[in-house]
Amino acid sequence: MHEEHGRVVAIESGAIWVETIQRSACGGCAARSGCGTGALGDYLSRSTRIRVALNSWDDERISLNDTAIIGIPERALSVGALIVYLVPLVSLVLAAMVGESLAGEIGAIAGAVAGLMAGAVVVRWYSRRNAANPFYAPVLLRIEPSAPARP
Repeated sequence: MHEEHGRVVAIESGAIWVETIQRSACGGCAARSGCGTGALGDYLSRSTRIRVALNSWDDERISLNDTAIIGIPERALSVGALIVYLVPLVSLVLAAMVGESLAGEIGAIAGAVAGLMAGAVVVRWYSRRNAANPFYAPVLLRIEPSAPARP
């Protein structure tokens, strides 16, 4: 299970909204403080809000600004990454090959562009088709309270 920490920003009936911060991939390097790439990644990081179903969690035990640890299965992450990266790439290469066989270099260029766009359309279609699929939905794993528990 791939885990991500976020802050609870809204609570509604049966779900919470969690705000996560997207950081650059180079977070573990020892030279991070003196690295321009790390500084640029911090500058360009942005927050994302995700709706997470509570399932068996009691919304009375959750407060705003609590830290929510959400998770997604490793297999869902792998399948999603393969679809997002491989479908456009494979369609680009195949369409470029077909375009080259039909019209030479110009056909290859046009085919590559058309293939890339077709791959993006397929990814968009797959994403919308599976938007409600629980396989890809984040799961609330645990809550870390922001303040000490009330007596």
